Amino acid sequence: MADLNFALLPWQQEVYADKTRFKVVVAGRRCGKSRLAVTTLLIEGLNCPAGSAVLYVAPTQGQARQIIWDVLLDIGREIITSSHVNNMEVTLVNGAKIYVRGSDRPDTLRGVSLTYAVLDEVADIKPETWEQVIRASLSDKRGRAMFIGTPKGRNWFYDLYNLGQEGEDPDWKSWHFTTKDNPLIDPT
Repeated sequence: MADLNFALLPWQQEVYADKTRFKVVVAGRRCGKSRLAVTTLLIEGLNCPAGSAVLYVAPTQGQARQIIWDVLLDIGREIITSSHVNNMEVTLVNGAKIYVRGSDRPDTLRGVSLTYAVLDEVADIKPETWEQVIRASLSDKRGRAMFIGTPKGRNWFYDLYNLGQEGEDPDWKSWHFTTKDNPLIDPT
């Protein structure tokens, strides 16, 4: 198999290494959220048991394609055996699938057993998509999820962030980073 050497920024390493089931990352633009998402999707896909899959969800199918598709194909090129842009699906060397979807049609997210999911730009996704569809798909395998996005007022993403800060539920943890936390961005 390919030599997988995913380079992560210090803040990405901290989030990735944490064993919490549900992670909430609120971060500024160009901070590196999408790169972390792709890296975790690929690793989780490689560790995925037969008959399960991993999922990336953005507010719309168009956003999902724009935000993650090319990055996924680039970073995962050594371990991707096939990709179908029309279906927005990637198959890894172990046969596991990574589904890239929009939340604008939540019923299209049903019926898949998941071990991992990334919800991106969470503030623009209806909470019911998580609560009624994706969460249920993670249940049978006690799957995990990461919620990423930029701050956008006080909404359900804000509530998830606060849940992870309170420390009362050991399944939830949250982080806040700014664009300045990406050392590749010129601080000026």
